[in-house]
Amino acid sequence: MRTVLHVGPSQSRGGMGAVIQLLVATPPDGWTAEDLASHSDGGTIDVLKAWWRVRKTLKSRLERGGVDVVHVHTATRWSWRRKVGLIKIVQRFNVPVVLSIHSGDFDRHCKERGPEVHRICSSVHTVVLTQRWQEKLSPWLGDCSVIPNPVPEVSLSSNRDRNMFLLMGRSNPMKGQDVAIEATRILRAKGHDVTLHLGGVEFSEPGIVGHGWVSGEAKEHLMSTCGTLLSPSTWEGLSMSVIESMARGMPVLTSPASEGVFEQSGMIVELDALAFSEAMLTVMEEKTWQKMADAGPIEAEPYHLANVIPRWGEVYEEVIQ
Repeated sequence: MRTVLHVGPSQSRGGMGAVIQLLVATPPDGWTAEDLASHSDGGTIDVLKAWWRVRKTLKSRLERGGVDVVHVHTATRWSWRRKVGLIKIVQRFNVPVVLSIHSGDFDRHCKERGPEVHRICSSVHTVVLTQRWQEKLSPWLGDCSVIPNPVPEVSLSSNRDRNMFLLMGRSNPMKGQDVAIEATRILRAKGHDVTLHLGGVEFSEPGIVGHGWVSGEAKEHLMSTCGTLLSPSTWEGLSMSVIESMARGMPVLTSPASEGVFEQSGMIVELDALAFSEAMLTVMEEKTWQKMADAGPIEAEPYHLANVIPRWGEVYEEVIQ
């Protein structure tokens, strides 16, 4: 058995951590997987401690041997800076590196740090999430592979309340909670009995419920009962909540940041509260909602674990040749 070591925010909240956990739990045939957490939720001190710890632990793990590939997961800015340092450590041990780019604004990052990005990505096997990202980033990355995020094994649910909307995302302005909240207020002011559930932030007013960070049974309940997912993000790499909702048969209303992820499973909506309120009203209509719900599982097929994991096996085998 060969071993791939994942390095990234594997124990942190958010989509990247969820992806790493899935990849560690379901390695390709013939491979075992380990992970090292490069980030910690909390304040600056917690983040710095995690950074110091992962540098030391990575060196120790590579010195013991038995690691065939190191799979590094990065976003932009400080995430990128930390990963550049870790990649240099791995390369000193002559272990192949696969670099996954998860960020939804990596093009902006490249415009700021293009020469460095090109130099690092030319020395590793780089993987992006979609064909669209491959085309957008090719001036800086050069040759790279495309492998999407995997959808976990989930159950279809048709027992949903079309008047209940869900937004899943950490507390960050780019996730668009303000847009979703204002869109809900617009509808309620017009007499529509709608409810917005927010997973990831705490909030409370009539018709809007912020649950804080949710996982386990609480997350499962929201994902199984809410009628439509909202994703008014400023940018996205490939939203885990969007593709998981599709697989579950829940329509999605997204900003242009998720353009190209689906065709009939939802609607691309202008990043504006009024536009989202109008789209929410449209999707509440039964025939429209049902058509999108039926399309979701079909369009989510390419993201299923069984289709994604073998592609990682091919990449790992390629880099160790």
